[in-house]
Amino acid sequence: MTVDIKIKQVPNYTVASLIHYGPHGPNMFRTEFDHLVKWAKRNKLRTGKWIMRWIDESGSKPASKVRSEACLEIKGKARMDGKIRIKKFPKHTIVSVIFDPEKVSPRLVYSGIYGWLRYSQYKATDSPSREVYAENPWTNPRAWANAEVQVPVRRR
Repeated sequence: MTVDIKIKQVPNYTVASLIHYGPHGPNMFRTEFDHLVKWAKRNKLRTGKWIMRWIDESGSKPASKVRSEACLEIKGKARMDGKIRIKKFPKHTIVSVIFDPEKVSPRLVYSGIYGWLRYSQYKATDSPSREVYAENPWTNPRAWANAEVQVPVRRR
């Protein structure tokens, strides 16, 4: 399995998001995404990408305090509701790797990207890294097999 590192521009996104507190794990965002999808349906919003953002690194805080964010791209006007926040991710440059988590460990992909960045003309910004899926990765095997890690960068 070959994994290619690419530099590309991503467009701006509007997302509905929920913060997750707790350790990283395979099903950690399921509840949050279920809630976001139901909220979008109630509000008659079209949805797009499923984005998982890593705000805190594991080990930087006690496991129960580690923050991550489930973000569902939305198309249309929406208002915040309870814990759901509406955010805009601006257009920016990213380092991108598309991979199949069944064949390559996500931890290996992240290590590869950050190792590559040490010797490249780019450096990671303060924006959190994220995993992006075209659809629900728990119910759509094709979405799961095409996970994309995105690390926001800028030139040195």
